[in-house]
Amino acid sequence: MGTTRIKIIDLASDQKEIKTSRKHAEKLSAVSYIKKVKPQKKKKQKEEIQKQTVRTPADVLADSDKPKQIEKTDDVKKDLPEIEAQKNTSKKESQKHRHLGKKYNQAASLIDKNKLYNIKEAIDLLHKTSYVKFDPTVEIHLNVKDKNIKGSVNLPHPVAQKKQRQYLVFVDKKIESDKDIILGNEATITQIQEGKLKPNRDFDVVYSTPKYMVQIASIAKILGPAGMMPNPKNKTVDENPSQIINAISESSFEYKTEPSAPIIHSILGKLSQKPQILEDNFATLIKTIGTAKIINATINSTMSPAIKLQVTA
Repeated sequence: MGTTRIKIIDLASDQKEIKTSRKHAEKLSAVSYIKKVKPQKKKKQKEEIQKQTVRTPADVLADSDKPKQIEKTDDVKKDLPEIEAQKNTSKKESQKHRHLGKKYNQAASLIDKNKLYNIKEAIDLLHKTSYVKFDPTVEIHLNVKDKNIKGSVNLPHPVAQKKQRQYLVFVDKKIESDKDIILGNEATITQIQEGKLKPNRDFDVVYSTPKYMVQIASIAKILGPAGMMPNPKNKTVDENPSQIINAISESSFEYKTEPSAPIIHSILGKLSQKPQILEDNFATLIKTIGTAKIINATINSTMSPAIKLQVTA
């Protein structure tokens, strides 16, 4: 008897063939569909373009009313930067005038910007250009040659300060004086460290004997930024500070340049004071700083325009 042979039929392969044939048929049908649809889309696009390009008589009239653009020649191109610069400057000036207000602009119109006024003329102008309802402070601003200019000045007349200055003095003995004095010691240093005593609130000036300078160094970070650290150069460190304090008038103060620019800002008094008082304070300040160090100076009252000054020895 012979051997029997059995043939195994793979159904999975037949299914694969069916699937591939279906995919192929779908692709063919999709291509034929695209070929049929494409011409229709092109026709629609052409119609839309034709609609856009068709111009009616109304469109022609509207275009004729529009201003024609002038071609920029070489001469026009050369003049354009100057024209634009003039426009920018005029805009800036108009913005400044709007920001400052009518009263300020009226006051500024009384001042000749190209003229250097002497102190008498300037004080007269301050009365004319001041438009505030309160008693303004007369301020002076000096442009100097060096950034590191500082010192103290005793003006001959008081500058009408609101409150009397308080002095913190580190000394062993009591000081007899008419001024408000706080006697400093080790307990005072701890109070400053704890924030119970603060500069510019509880005291305005600090004096010390050399004995206390080692202890005061512990609060240098507090006194230094406020400009109150005792220093022999400022005559705030002395064996007998009582003599210095009694010699100081209420119109004395320290001046120094700004950290970022060689400019000194100071005050001469109130506008309600007599002109001679303001003139004397001005002369003393200029003499103390030195005319050789000053480049130019301006004076103004609170919220009023600045007036250029003559600075002479």
